[in-house]
Amino acid sequence: MKLDEKQKRLGQEPPKYLNEDFFKAALEDGLRDMRVDIKKIIFAESSGGGGENYCSKIYRARALYRSSKRQLDEELALIVKSIAITPATQFLEELAVYLREKIFYFDVLGKLEVLIGDGSKFGAKCLYTTREPIQTIVFDDLTQYGYKLASRQSGLNEEHCVVILKKLGKFHASSMLLAEKEPSVREHFTTGMLDENYIRTNERFINFMTLQCRTLANVVAKWPGYELLAEKLHRHCDNIKENLVTTGRTLPGEITVLNHGDLWVNNFMYKYDDEQPTKPIDAIFVDFQNSFFGSPGCDINFFLNSSVQLDVLIHRREFLIQTYYASLRDSLERMHSAYVPSYADILQEIRARELYGFFSSYAFLPMVTMKKEDSFDISIEALTDQDFAKKKVQLMFSSNPRTTDTLRYALRRFDELGIFD
Repeated sequence: MKLDEKQKRLGQEPPKYLNEDFFKAALEDGLRDMRVDIKKIIFAESSGGGGENYCSKIYRARALYRSSKRQLDEELALIVKSIAITPATQFLEELAVYLREKIFYFDVLGKLEVLIGDGSKFGAKCLYTTREPIQTIVFDDLTQYGYKLASRQSGLNEEHCVVILKKLGKFHASSMLLAEKEPSVREHFTTGMLDENYIRTNERFINFMTLQCRTLANVVAKWPGYELLAEKLHRHCDNIKENLVTTGRTLPGEITVLNHGDLWVNNFMYKYDDEQPTKPIDAIFVDFQNSFFGSPGCDINFFLNSSVQLDVLIHRREFLIQTYYASLRDSLERMHSAYVPSYADILQEIRARELYGFFSSYAFLPMVTMKKEDSFDISIEALTDQDFAKKKVQLMFSSNPRTTDTLRYALRRFDELGIFD
């Protein structure tokens, strides 16, 4: 086992169970090989926490190995995602995120990619999962194929939005067909992060949502001309539990697709043109632990309110929705779907789910846009300290001017739509 020097300095040694036996099992499983000999495992700088990943620890490793099938020395870059269940992360167990993600990668992802039939990739290859000693999932590292994250602080420009929304249209379309062919697939994806039972029973979650919403209302109260809106936000906050249940609840007669369920900048990666290194040509989703069957309006509103640059949001919102719809419609028609929603249907789904966008704008946007130096020490564990949480939430709303600018625009828009009334 080998660590790079920077990692040693940062004290980022991987846990003891991530040893050669672990990687041997992962590669034999993932490569469907009787015997893999591990020559060397090199851990690169780890990420997770620090404002990039809140619920899990992420380790990067390069495995140098020889497989019995090919009898060649080969190398594979891997992502190891581990979710230790502690009092602070017990909610992840309640939401069954490990099981849901495992089922998605092994039972659903391949079927969606076969159905779409044009070579589109929706997720990385999952090689291995284990619950012992800690819930752990091993993936192919997409960076070795040229994929990388966009900047969560800056948000996405129009070009980046178009690429991800086209991919989202295909993803949603293939999930509609899958649910039609195999209705039982829905059983594992009934609710996302806004599960009603979870909202009603998890006090820690409600306390944190209250803190974020109340902080927003107090910030807004200081903006000239926003006094009435601040009062509405305080009222929303007074009834936060019921409002969150309403936000997540299924609506009768809605169109249902498999939502990614956590669609913000760090949960998809981009590939860029060789000739024009700033031009995105593809995107792949990561992190399916919150996926659920529900209205496409959930994913779209969550994305628009957490990840898009303000000028794009103001001037190109309709164009972005049209881009998504064209991809959804074309994909459904190409797969010979019996049902193809109209553009008006999709607009209705988005309108009916604006509350989901508001949830994204106060619970995610401020955290997503924080500067690295302000967010490096944030984790689910750290936020259980009430004083630390209070201080950090205060900072979330002031760390990056993009947050305030976006909220000034978004809250006015939500108010005009009447979602607080």
